[in-house]
Amino acid sequence: MKLLASDYDGTLKYLDHVTQQDLDSIHRWKDAGNMFVMDTGRSMESILEEVGKYNIPADYYITNNGGMLFDRDGNELFSSYLDPLMSHDIMYLAKSIPGVVSYVVNDGFHRHRIIVNDQLEEKRYPGLMPDISEQQLLDMGKYAQIVISYETQEEASAIARKLNDRFSSQISAYANKYVVDVVPKGISKAHGLHFLKDYLHIEETDIYAIGDAENDIPLMEFADQGCCMTSGKKELHAHAKYVCDNISDYIELII
Repeated sequence: MKLLASDYDGTLKYLDHVTQQDLDSIHRWKDAGNMFVMDTGRSMESILEEVGKYNIPADYYITNNGGMLFDRDGNELFSSYLDPLMSHDIMYLAKSIPGVVSYVVNDGFHRHRIIVNDQLEEKRYPGLMPDISEQQLLDMGKYAQIVISYETQEEASAIARKLNDRFSSQISAYANKYVVDVVPKGISKAHGLHFLKDYLHIEETDIYAIGDAENDIPLMEFADQGCCMTSGKKELHAHAKYVCDNISDYIELII
């Protein structure tokens, strides 16, 4: 049995939708006795909405950039959380940094958005409306991931570096196009995949992974058989063994 772990945004959903070609290839992959895993920066709540919309046949869900793991029935198998006080510091910091549009806090399953500057264009969460107050968010006390949304990708990359410098012992901050994903130190998409490997007793040589962005680098490098989407930045291609236009092409190489 082999396992294929795929990023979602920009990878499986790379043309503003999931293509039937990719879905057919995933079904063929699974029909051959293999497993398909979503490995995403999204919350479980968010990725389940997409899975339902496109009928994606996922066996497991690695969410929050590797910070949470769920089986196909939504049972939690692994979790990690940020320090609450430090999380408050990052939320307050997000409100003071120029160029921040909003920030989204994930409690391990659900996500909650706070708008910082409604005069800036929201690239990542245009349809996600705030559902709780900022005070309710601060009182929540349970934070698996904080996502800070910017108007430009350059700003996101710059702030990711600054956050990693400032909170170096407590967090890992990943630039992910127009956002910065903040998770507990040491957490990555590869971390979640490593836990799943041990849980399922799968050999590392039987694991394949595909992504397209900076937060996918640990995923693409995981087992030396990773793939980067052609649409990803050119400098990211060097982190993968393969470069493909889509998941379907990657499956043709590894099945």
